[in-house]
Amino acid sequence: MSRKRVLILGGGHAGVRCARELIAHRRAGDEIDITIVSRENVEVWHGLMPQIVSGVLQAQHVLIPLREILPGVTIYTREIESIDPIKRQVVLSLGGESDEVALEADYMVIALGSVTDLSRFPGLTEHALQTKTIGDFIHLRNHLIEMLEAASVTTDAAERQRRLTFVVAGAGYAGVEIASEANEFLRASLRAYPMIAPSELRVVTVDILSRVLPTFNDHLAQRVVDRMRNRGIELRLGVGIKEATAGAVVLADGSRIETRSIIATVGIGTNPLVRGLPVELQRGRIPCDPFCRVPGWPGVYAVGDNAAVPDAASGQPFGAMVMVAFGEGRQAAYNILAEVRGEPPAPCHPARFGEVALLSRRYGVAQVRGVALHGWPASLVSRALFLSFMPTWRRRLGLALHWMGSALMPDNLTPLPIGRSNTVVPMRFGAGETIVREGELSGRFYVITAGEVEVLQLVHGEEQVIRKLGPGDHFGEIAALGDRRRTATVRTLTQTSVLSLARQDFAALVEHLPALQDALTQPRPSTRFPPS
Repeated sequence: MSRKRVLILGGGHAGVRCARELIAHRRAGDEIDITIVSRENVEVWHGLMPQIVSGVLQAQHVLIPLREILPGVTIYTREIESIDPIKRQVVLSLGGESDEVALEADYMVIALGSVTDLSRFPGLTEHALQTKTIGDFIHLRNHLIEMLEAASVTTDAAERQRRLTFVVAGAGYAGVEIASEANEFLRASLRAYPMIAPSELRVVTVDILSRVLPTFNDHLAQRVVDRMRNRGIELRLGVGIKEATAGAVVLADGSRIETRSIIATVGIGTNPLVRGLPVELQRGRIPCDPFCRVPGWPGVYAVGDNAAVPDAASGQPFGAMVMVAFGEGRQAAYNILAEVRGEPPAPCHPARFGEVALLSRRYGVAQVRGVALHGWPASLVSRALFLSFMPTWRRRLGLALHWMGSALMPDNLTPLPIGRSNTVVPMRFGAGETIVREGELSGRFYVITAGEVEVLQLVHGEEQVIRKLGPGDHFGEIAALGDRRRTATVRTLTQTSVLSLARQDFAALVEHLPALQDALTQPRPSTRFPPS
């Protein structure tokens, strides 16, 4: 029997749990090879990331290296360019030139997760501080410190108030936890800013829903509201955001909040790769059967935020929650192994432990198997739950020790600058080197600063020179703005220097500067060479 190839797309909770269960439960006779594709080589614990804002945790405590927990698994840390679920094939790219990998599988697990989509809220895309990645949270902490620094020396009263006003969009788990941690951090930091009065500081949470934490019971939700208000957080519930600008948020009721800080925890969108699949999505998710299989696509499973797996009790899809992601990832692994062994599959029944939320070092809320807790007991239960999720005892011990250490010796004001340098990258090529090759995936846009290149295209199987370019000329815009495949080869004639811009940055620049797009898409002067 040939070895079966299992390909997991996504390194989030659902995909990683699927891979771990396959490792743990495969037998010697199963003969399966496991491959996982993830943009990053870490599993990110989003539930712990709000504690980065207040300095309770550091970045390394919420990141679990995949190679540490997935022994024997082939890991590709690459971008997925396309998915063919019928053939169970994917095309990967590292984002550079001539860097393409095609993978095929006998079983495919789609676990790509969701993305942030703020397009429903005019101005949030441009001005909101996002809270999706580890870099977002580090940047958010740095931004809070920057606002305190700027406000401390600002003489304009209106601008000072803008810099001391922080608006959090959303009152779900992330919104409540981030608002609470940011508020604790800002107020504790005021000891170092005696020129700022606590009464000047405003943290405002806004949500179109009329209550916080919709999955908690009314009693606990009200406890959270009371706690937040007692700690100085304003809540504007039952009113959504109409629009945002660089200096204000306008709410649906017409009221306006002047601010330089809009923190977005809303706008969960469907992954573009999932949107591009040949299936009618169910509220942005792939319809599945109770076994996590995708009907019509043999050997394809979907789990986590990408999957609409029906609950046998209610008939409705399970919610997009961590415990559901764990359960679906686990069940997909079991059913893949069952199919390999010729055994019947089993339906998915995610564990229903409960819900927890941490608002500060000493305060949390928990709803565990019908028991409602708040305050420090809930904080302990929440931390115990997170510790149980850690994959090794070394990780658990390290997390517990850091929690205790940060409680005794908090660090309130240390920023972590992460500014990017050289977004425009200078590059140098020797004579006769190929910079880009026809037919390959594009990664960058180029401007020639010195030297000379020739542009070639295949004509009847032979390369023909169609033009020559020199200093001030550019190339790569067609593929960067179009279908991503290079339409020509560019080869240096002399030593050549260029400035290059990553495709994503170039596309964003062109999108917001139409005049640039017009200039780039104008026909070039005719410099075509006759066939040799």
